[in-house]
Amino acid sequence: MTQNKGFFARLFDLSFSSFIAPQIVGILYVLGLVGATLFALKVVQEAFRWLEFTEGVGTLVVTVISLFIYAILSRVALESFVAIIRTAESTRILAEEAIARQNNGTTTIS
Repeated sequence: MTQNKGFFARLFDLSFSSFIAPQIVGILYVLGLVGATLFALKVVQEAFRWLEFTEGVGTLVVTVISLFIYAILSRVALESFVAIIRTAESTRILAEEAIARQNNGTTTIS
């Protein structure tokens, strides 16, 4: 079974028979949010430095809304990737079980 492999064994599995994404997706999400937040803070800082106060406030509002939308879209994208991977893992398990049943002669075809 591929579930017994450790992190580095999965990372360097050249056959790609085991998936590493479900283990690191949370880390990727946090890194993405931290990076986007730092970028947003820099944009707002520069807006207040170079623009008038009302334009800076407008930039702040747009940046906060954009950051929220980014968080939603990145979460949905990462959840989609994990769902695809879990579907592939489940399909592989079902196929292995079907092959095992067929080899044991217990397959019933309706």
